[in-house]
Amino acid sequence: MSLKINLYHEVLLAKKHQQYDPLKLSLLGLIVIAIGLAGYYFVELAKKSSAVSAYVAKQKEFDKIAPLARGAKLREEELSKQIGLADRLSKRIEGRFYWAPVFELLASTVPKNVQITKMGADVSPDAPRTCHMLIDGLSAGIEPRAVAEELRTALNEKLGQKYKSATAIFKSLDESNEMALLDGKQVHTAVFSINISFVHGTEQTPVAAQRKPGRKPKS
Repeated sequence: MSLKINLYHEVLLAKKHQQYDPLKLSLLGLIVIAIGLAGYYFVELAKKSSAVSAYVAKQKEFDKIAPLARGAKLREEELSKQIGLADRLSKRIEGRFYWAPVFELLASTVPKNVQITKMGADVSPDAPRTCHMLIDGLSAGIEPRAVAEELRTALNEKLGQKYKSATAIFKSLDESNEMALLDGKQVHTAVFSINISFVHGTEQTPVAAQRKPGRKPKS
């Protein structure tokens, strides 16, 4: 039977202890961690470099667009002012008051035995825009004061049909010593002054006249 003697037992044991040395293993671990950290650093550095490059490109693009944006804003403000002015002018034009219909109504209401001697009119600038008229005149007839009262009543009714808050009241009504020639006859006269007021923009909606039942229209 052969006998084998391992003369390197101690040497092999020393090598084995050296291979599993804790200090060596710690150094290897630290080296691995350092390599990982270095890799992570370079990856983050590349990301940062890419972000900086993108920021610089966007900043250059912004620097090119910024003057255009400022010009567009100034243009927008200018156009807004022009639009506001146009709207105010349009509203002023649409809201302006025409006296012609009122004068036409007045002319159709004044009878032949009444003479208008003076007239003044005004419109308040603030809303609601109230229109004021002052009519001075001379009425003639057997009862000249009654003639003036009929005119005031007719004006009140016709204005009330067209405008809301319409009123026609006497400022003064006095008999006169003057005589007037009416239909070939001398009649007494009276001088009057009528205040008329109504609100502009509150025109009444005309109501169609209803036919009475049982009556046929004339052919």
